[in-house]
Amino acid sequence: MGAFSSPALYDGVVYVGNDGQHESNLHAIDPVSGAIKWKFKVPNQIFSTPAVSKGVVYFHVRDDNVYALKADDGSLIWKTPAPSAQSWLSVYQDLTKSSPAVDRDRVYVGINAELVALDRTTGAVLWKAATGRKVDSSPLVVGSTVYVGSDDRSFYAFAAATGTKLWSFKTGGRISSPPTSGEGLILIGSNDGILYAFEAATR
Repeated sequence: MGAFSSPALYDGVVYVGNDGQHESNLHAIDPVSGAIKWKFKVPNQIFSTPAVSKGVVYFHVRDDNVYALKADDGSLIWKTPAPSAQSWLSVYQDLTKSSPAVDRDRVYVGINAELVALDRTTGAVLWKAATGRKVDSSPLVVGSTVYVGSDDRSFYAFAAATGTKLWSFKTGGRISSPPTSGEGLILIGSNDGILYAFEAATR
């Protein structure tokens, strides 16, 4: 059993997934004692980092199901399968996964070659926006815009409410890293070895 998922700390609890070949779980762990408060079993590995907001843990599993659990006891709120499912072979070969991002109304995650927005309360698919290739990059929400990179070498900005593409920028390599923001800028690294900076949307 290993852990490729990065941990998330929320309200004094660490949340992290594991990639066990025979059993995978999302764990809630006491950071002081290391005691497991609860664990939630899933049928495939967890490579992505969970997002925790307002008492709910959201995470993306290797078979492209997205889950929402109650942070206090690990009980299931909803589970949403990929809108466009991969073949078994594609899932088997896929060793990286986009991690979810959350705002007030929606959960955003890259699934296959799409950025998908889910209703954070019900898990219903609200919209999906296609890119040219697989989306391993984890999305970033700033104001009313969600940003994400793609294996098609492009960096995208979409309207968070509708999924309308606002713009895209072609780089010289695949974009698998997550964007970050600060000082009015959106920063993203590409496999071409260059760090790109863009002005963040003002609203």
